[in-house]
Amino acid sequence: MNKKGLTVFELLITVGLFSFLVTVMVPGLQSFFVRMEIHTGLRTLTSALSTARYLAIQNNQPVKVEIVAGSLQLSVDNGQGWQVTRSFALNDKLSVSANSRPVFSPLGFVSPLCTITLERQKRIYRVVLSMYGRIKVYENG
Repeated sequence: MNKKGLTVFELLITVGLFSFLVTVMVPGLQSFFVRMEIHTGLRTLTSALSTARYLAIQNNQPVKVEIVAGSLQLSVDNGQGWQVTRSFALNDKLSVSANSRPVFSPLGFVSPLCTITLERQKRIYRVVLSMYGRIKVYENG
């Protein structure tokens, strides 16, 4: 007779192959998502630093960069203290730290020099600001 459908044996082989593929792919996908989170954080960080330099040059006014509660804040001195003008949210899963609070001058220079570290599951990236406002990213882990 001509029967349509799957036999139990064919179904077991299909489920077994699917289970094997999922078991092999899950660790790779987790690693991919960790890399994606870090790279998104790096793009946000470098974009915020470039914006701070651009604003300092454009407005002829110093711009300070601070890491506060998982976000990067840009502040300008309006004569009554530093006022936050922009904020860039960073991923809560990233550990972010900086060794100083850099201030971009109206000429685009940075003082003091700064290194910002992003970390997530043994992956460490350092974002270094040079005196001239250049941004370099280094991978450590």
